[in-house]
Amino acid sequence: MDTDQGYPPLSAWQTDFRGLCPRCGAAPLYDTFLHIREECPSCGLDLTKEDAGDGAVPFIIILISTVGVGLGVFVMFAFNTPVWTPIVVACPVVAGLGLYLLPKVKGLLVALQYLNRAGDIPENTFDR
Repeated sequence: MDTDQGYPPLSAWQTDFRGLCPRCGAAPLYDTFLHIREECPSCGLDLTKEDAGDGAVPFIIILISTVGVGLGVFVMFAFNTPVWTPIVVACPVVAGLGLYLLPKVKGLLVALQYLNRAGDIPENTFDR
């Protein structure tokens, strides 16, 4: 248990993958689609020190590119379609997966940064 604030340690999967505060797990992490709040309205955690940035993007690109190419190849060879058909089928799937996973993976990185007290310098680290 985190004794300095009285909050039990929460798993990153319990909180930020669902878009919740990494400390209390009660309030939403985001103001808008990908904009993280400056402060948690429930526990007052200063979220301005998070530094996830675009770190989630490479993970998502690798994952959804594999799914998109696999789906395209499957559609092309299983149904013997023209070249444009797999593109038309795979593009909405890739775009939808990207929009769905981006806030979840970014939130996961914020939670891991909070749990591990990761930061470039001590002033840029979450103070629990």
